Amino acid sequence: MNYIEAYEDKNKIVKFYFTHSSPEFTTGVMVIQPHKELPKHNRPLAIEHLVQVSSSCVIKLFTDEVNFEEKVINEGDYIQIPQAQYHIHSNPTDKESVTLFRAEGDITKVMESIRAEYIEIKL
Repeated sequence: MNYIEAYEDKNKIVKFYFTHSSPEFTTGVMVIQPHKELPKHNRPLAIEHLVQVSSSCVIKLFTDEVNFEEKVINEGDYIQIPQAQYHIHSNPTDKESVTLFRAEGDITKVMESIRAEYIEIKL
């Protein structure tokens, strides 16, 4: 039995490796390709805890529809994204950005969407 779910988007921007998923919390690793970014999104029912494992990641934290603050997280850095805050993860480097995450709260709808829209990576 495989205890890790892995998915890649169709444009090969990001890979997700999920090690646990439940309505209480979800954990895993996000790998963003060089010079790519994810779409603006939020987690209405969860707080995101992020630890940068390798390389760097820029988190754009939106204060309203258009204004945002950028936070750079480097290897070993931690950041918490509040519940429902819109944000973007981007990789400004020439290397893959690897981020460990824990979503504290319910992201089951996000998981359903990833399972339906992304390509499963067979491990």
